[in-house]
Amino acid sequence: MDTIAKILGIALIGAIIAVFLKERTPQFSILVSLATGILIFLLVSDNIREVIFQVKSIVSSTGMDSESVKLVLKICGIGILAEYFTNVIADAGETAIAKKAEFAAKIIIFVMILPLVGKVVDTVWALF
Repeated sequence: MDTIAKILGIALIGAIIAVFLKERTPQFSILVSLATGILIFLLVSDNIREVIFQVKSIVSSTGMDSESVKLVLKICGIGILAEYFTNVIADAGETAIAKKAEFAAKIIIFVMILPLVGKVVDTVWALF
């Protein structure tokens, strides 16, 4: 609960500063937005580590294919990073570039997920 209060406080302060700067110096507004996002990310980095630790613990205790889990975690990471940075790019007023970067991230995720889909299909076929 303490972390969310810090995050919301930082987000609110960052938003106020960014709005104020957007009127006077828009280029600094983007930097404030980016810095605010990085600061928020640093605050939740412990939570991200905990999630990864918990997933690894579940994988080791169940005997699941660790390569598949690593692949899913990588795909999630790419999706999160792509979402963040395309939003920053869009906030900078470059929505066309943001949409192209988002499309590229989706293609990369699609290519990365194909081996996992193949494993699922193989597992289903093995059942019959």
